[in-house]
Amino acid sequence: MQKDGSSTDYGNYLDAKGDADIFFPTDFLLLERMDHYCSGWLKMQKDKSSKQGKKRRTLTLDTSSFMEEFGLPTKTRTKDGYNPLLDDFKNTKFYLSVPTHNTK
Repeated sequence: MQKDGSSTDYGNYLDAKGDADIFFPTDFLLLERMDHYCSGWLKMQKDKSSKQGKKRRTLTLDTSSFMEEFGLPTKTRTKDGYNPLLDDFKNTKFYLSVPTHNTK
């Protein structure tokens, strides 16, 4: 919460009542392991009898890199050079995970 020029955190997400974005700390390595486990990819890796199966490609990008790649940052730049897509949320990341459909 921003008040009188200083920032303070809410005690819990229920206190915000739509006035703020709430972000949660994320262990991206654990998230990747859970993603691979739930998708069945890890099970296929342990099963040496079959060389075929979908592999996953995972990538973690900071918000600026994600917006450069998938957003339209040229459309959001202000006259003074500020760009909320690239300049805001410096402490956030995006986790991307897709099957590659490789068979090797």
